[in-house]
Amino acid sequence: MKSELKFLGAVFVSFLLFYCSDDDPSGNPNPDPDTTDATTTLISTLSVPWELTWGPDNFLWVTERNGKISRINPDTGDQIDVITINNVAQVQESGLLGMVHHPNFNTDPYVYTVYTYRQGNDLVERLVRFTYSNNVLSDEITLLDNIPANNIHSGSRILITPDLHLMMTTGDAGNTNLSQDMNSLGGKVLRLNLDGSIPSDNPFPNSYVYSVGHRNAQGLVQLANGEIYSSEHGPNTDDEINRIMAAANYGWPNVRGVIDTQSEQDFNNTTPTTESIFNWTPTIAPSDLVYYTGSRIPQWTNKLIMTVLKEQQLIALTLSADGTTIVNEEVFFSGDFGRIRDIAVSPTGRVFIATNGNSYGDTSATHRIIEINKIE
Repeated sequence: MKSELKFLGAVFVSFLLFYCSDDDPSGNPNPDPDTTDATTTLISTLSVPWELTWGPDNFLWVTERNGKISRINPDTGDQIDVITINNVAQVQESGLLGMVHHPNFNTDPYVYTVYTYRQGNDLVERLVRFTYSNNVLSDEITLLDNIPANNIHSGSRILITPDLHLMMTTGDAGNTNLSQDMNSLGGKVLRLNLDGSIPSDNPFPNSYVYSVGHRNAQGLVQLANGEIYSSEHGPNTDDEINRIMAAANYGWPNVRGVIDTQSEQDFNNTTPTTESIFNWTPTIAPSDLVYYTGSRIPQWTNKLIMTVLKEQQLIALTLSADGTTIVNEEVFFSGDFGRIRDIAVSPTGRVFIATNGNSYGDTSATHRIIEINKIE
């Protein structure tokens, strides 16, 4: 059945969808913007928010794709701009993307972020670090530069592990050849020291590359047990959840989802491939991924929670006891808020989402941060 779906998708889905399924325009054109008992709209004046995270100062921090980073009071919605990065190039899916705080922020007040910029006529991506003081980010330091980028498939989610390494997803920048090219940083999960150097224990010597064969992962989360999972956009089939392991090859563009066609089997015979642990056909366009351990929303406790763009949903995924498979999927708020880009959780279990309007490219629509108070 899955092979038949792949074939039909290849025949009937347009070239644009093949390369842009993560921002497909289908979905409810008129989501209800009103605050209810179950949700509270915190702010609705943003311009394409991308990263939303709970900061060590107990404020929400948000990146907007136009280059702005701000702090938002989670109780009042008051917004304090901390920087606008002037050389950010916001082009379709690219711009200012992922962000993370140093785990020891009180002593190391650093904020790490990723953005695309112009290099001549080309778009490229860089990972940078800023220093925070008195409501201002300054002293930009480039940690990694010349990462392949494009108006599509530029990634990029980042996280810092407890052993103080930075993990970063990169897209294939619309060039499928990059994902299997070990000389390219495109289509990978990267691992860096926090000063931008290559860790001595990386799986490939003298390389930032941690895993290979990705298309465009926009979700990345590490659980308390150390396991790392990503959510990744497929083309016209096989959006994926992947369990990220050192030196693993996830197959793109030769393998989509699981290995169930002859060409995928042939590739796996010469290049051992790690299958996704869950996938969606037709595609839904997954974005951010968190693991919810709070109790405020008991329906989500100890589950992966994923934001969805095309199908405009939140999805709760239950992992198996050994973490190697997804054993249950539950859909929430389908079509209620438009495209849901990102999710942030406070230490007390409060849940906030960032929305990206009604359809791909519709920057005139309302882009909001909403608190989820309960599941009705």
